[in-house]
Amino acid sequence: MTGRHDAARIRTTNSAGEKFMSIHAHLTPGALDGVRVLDFTGVIAGPYCTRLMADLGAEVIKIEPPVGDLLRGASPRRQGKTPYFGQLNAGKQSICVDLKKPEGVELVLQLVEKADVAVQNFRPGVLRGFGLGFDAMKARNPKIVYCNMSGYGQDGPAAGYSAYAPIIHASAGLDLTMISHQDGMELPLNGSVPFADYMTGVHGTTAILAALFRRERTGRGEEIDIAMADVIFNIQAYELQESQHDKPVPRQKYRALRAKEGFFVVNPLSPKNFLDLVNAVGHPEWLEKYPLNTPERVENWGKLMNALEEWASSRTATECEQIIREGGCPVAKFNTVLEALQSEQSQYRKSGVEIDDGAGPFLVPNTPLRMNESEARIKSTVPALGADNHALLTSWLELSDGRISELEAEGVLCKPEPHQ
Repeated sequence: MTGRHDAARIRTTNSAGEKFMSIHAHLTPGALDGVRVLDFTGVIAGPYCTRLMADLGAEVIKIEPPVGDLLRGASPRRQGKTPYFGQLNAGKQSICVDLKKPEGVELVLQLVEKADVAVQNFRPGVLRGFGLGFDAMKARNPKIVYCNMSGYGQDGPAAGYSAYAPIIHASAGLDLTMISHQDGMELPLNGSVPFADYMTGVHGTTAILAALFRRERTGRGEEIDIAMADVIFNIQAYELQESQHDKPVPRQKYRALRAKEGFFVVNPLSPKNFLDLVNAVGHPEWLEKYPLNTPERVENWGKLMNALEEWASSRTATECEQIIREGGCPVAKFNTVLEALQSEQSQYRKSGVEIDDGAGPFLVPNTPLRMNESEARIKSTVPALGADNHALLTSWLELSDGRISELEAEGVLCKPEPHQ
């Protein structure tokens, strides 16, 4: 496994001692070491799912069409490569196969015989149309775990609709949920972070791991169906339950507070948090002036936020954060993601690391998965398109270099993209 032996241990203040290591530490193999994954996915949801599996030690083979994953063409770009693709596909291998050719499909089915997992996020029926649906794979390997990801699921009246995250955010209620927390806003917010993609990726990984655990007991694989819309329904618990009652209880809204420089937010959820907040800012009288345990709590909350903003007008957001945090109330100033990754806490946890896609190193988030007995880390390299045609097909299928070169000449395999 790349980089397993080349890094140092990080000491922590955990009471159990040196329990957790940095992502570059030498531990036992990853929890998914030995698991082979065929990755037919593109863009974000599927690649993030399989990237997490690669972080955990799985051997992930990205099976790409001649044009490559759509995300390879995204910006920003340098030397013809995008770090966006790199962040979502680090640690994988790539083979480039033309699935429109029967020989390409047969080649993939031979790989299926050696694999544990297949993941795909084409529209329902597309991969099946190539002869690579669950039934076709199961016929070659009854133990295969086959995960489908799509916008609305594999069946039903909306199953065939094209959908990326912004479409799901709109259709599944998330965008209107977001503006329901903004006073005086009618137009939904512009799309930004593709929550549906990343959340679907995580749910896909969860289901795959459950299916692999079941397979250990039964010896049988199974098919998984993850719909992005279902995932987004599940993160709107409060709003869904609130919408089913004629008179929902009013709730206070946590909003950005303007400081002399920058913005911050407080979250005094408990009575103790409220007490800590008013004492931290030197206004204990606010406890009785703006009580939050009366029917007027929503109105009082707004007055409290206004008073807090006036207090902050002579301080920077950083100063406000420090004062309130030291007082014991949950608080944070608003950061960019780059600022957050460069914070003292993030540096301590190695939350940001560099990887290289052949066009130079760049910063990415560390895997969010930390384990004290097995290795979990984002790998440091990114595959060029078709870079592993020869190595993979030699090791998995024992094809000769000559035969692989013939397949490339016939267009069944695409010749590897140069890796600068």
